[in-house]
Amino acid sequence: MGAAADPALLLHATLDGGQVGRVVADNRRPQAAQLLVGRSPAEAVALVPRLFALCGCAQGTAARLACAAALGEPGAADAAATERELAAEAAHEHLWRLLLDWPPLFGLQPRRNRYAELHRRLVRPLDADSAYALGGDLLDLVARELLAGFFRALREPRNLAEFVDHAAAGGDLGSILAEMIGIGAAEAPAGGVCPLLPALTAAQWIEHLGGLPDAAFCRQPMLDDAPAETGPLARHAASPLVALLLGQGHRISARLFAKVLDVADCGSRLRRPLAAEVPALADAVSPAPGLGLACVETARGVLLHAVRIENDRIADYAICAPTEWNFHPGGAFVREGGGWRTASADTARLRLQALALALDPCVGFRVELEESTHA
Repeated sequence: MGAAADPALLLHATLDGGQVGRVVADNRRPQAAQLLVGRSPAEAVALVPRLFALCGCAQGTAARLACAAALGEPGAADAAATERELAAEAAHEHLWRLLLDWPPLFGLQPRRNRYAELHRRLVRPLDADSAYALGGDLLDLVARELLAGFFRALREPRNLAEFVDHAAAGGDLGSILAEMIGIGAAEAPAGGVCPLLPALTAAQWIEHLGGLPDAAFCRQPMLDDAPAETGPLARHAASPLVALLLGQGHRISARLFAKVLDVADCGSRLRRPLAAEVPALADAVSPAPGLGLACVETARGVLLHAVRIENDRIADYAICAPTEWNFHPGGAFVREGGGWRTASADTARLRLQALALALDPCVGFRVELEESTHA
């Protein structure tokens, strides 16, 4: 049999004398947007969800809204239904990681049966009543299983020691949080931590970009000439317990905790889509006739689709996904992955794998640690 093909994302780090050194994120994902050029908008909208193995609903929604904006058409007949679909997909993506991928990393059994039960409900069509019931069950999942130790306590933890005590009393995920914190805080990157991407409307994206994004931006996106991190941490950095972890240098744990908060947020959106106090998950704008840009908040962060339509055909198309932000050559994984000391190669591998999972690429990935040998 031939060797297995390399994943789309290769994450390579060096270890020399107990020091994790240079880190490289080699993102080899092909730019699928060019497959849409020359097609009609309807053909493109139908094709987009089939081009992406993950977040097909978000990708399809972004394509539909971008094309509708460019054509000057209404973007959604039922915006509340779109919101529910996006929230269900985001919850599904989070639970895949939380129930199947994180436990084995810390020697625990994946919760396959629990995931399968939720998977069946999250991927089926939802009306308002079934979405309301499912949203309540997701909120119960967070309170009774994922963060049970925090909900059983009479008050929120006031310091890191209390946070660990609460976490350790809350099942597998709590144990993972406690163990991750026990590994120790990450040393601050020499170049500083990666800025968090602010929540921007489609119109604000047009303003920041000076128009539609080009291919270079989509391969290595930056905001105000700097890489940025998108995803749950960017959305929940102001939450008190996330802020506590960030303040103590436990950025991986902060991302994991924020991911669970996102599940609860998805549950709330399923029950009350388009509530006035929270921004919608999808937005689109047309800066000029024939041009459209849509932004959709996914489990992993912001997704941008931009289109230029001429003579009823797509003349140009651009897609920028969260992975290109978080695994940018100067982004969060590269900055935080290197430049720190470790007690062992095993600990280094665990932290690098946890960092990658916390940033959650939407493509297959592999973490490689190259150990230097000295005579």
